Amino acid sequence: MQSPELNQNYFELFGLNPVFDIDCVALHAQQQRLQAVYHPDRHVDADDQKRRLSVQMASWVNQAYETLRDPVKRSRYLLEINGVSLPDDSATTSDAAFLMEQIDLREAVDACRHGDNGLERSQDIEARLEQRADQLAQDFVEHFSAQRHEAAIDSCRKMQFVQRIQQQLAELQFELEET
Repeated sequence: MQSPELNQNYFELFGLNPVFDIDCVALHAQQQRLQAVYHPDRHVDADDQKRRLSVQMASWVNQAYETLRDPVKRSRYLLEINGVSLPDDSATTSDAAFLMEQIDLREAVDACRHGDNGLERSQDIEARLEQRADQLAQDFVEHFSAQRHEAAIDSCRKMQFVQRIQQQLAELQFELEET
């Protein structure tokens, strides 16, 4: 079993250019190919060292895949591999208008729990969130490309806010579909 260079970054591991807008279909296909090579189940008859290496490699491939397929993690990783130090995940944005928008969205999500047409209203919110996430991703790309790192970090933080609300909304939609 020949392993890729452990000093490669995740983009290099998957044969992708280190940019935000990646081909997610190609990413998934490459992840499947790498897992076919390194998955520990394929090396059960190997010696201990090769089995440990396969576990390590499969774990590294999974970690890289999870990072690159998630827009927030991908943006943070891009900043990181370009030498930009990032505050921890709990850091927030100082954009008051954006924060008010998030409060309004959270209240709208919560309102879907009560009253009629909750699922329908949640789908409208979902569309708004997708549009907002796309805009923030474009903002990130613009700032990152222009090496405006503080602005890129702020876009990344905002993407994280939107992603959290999207996750909460998805959970709510699941609950509403079950009832």
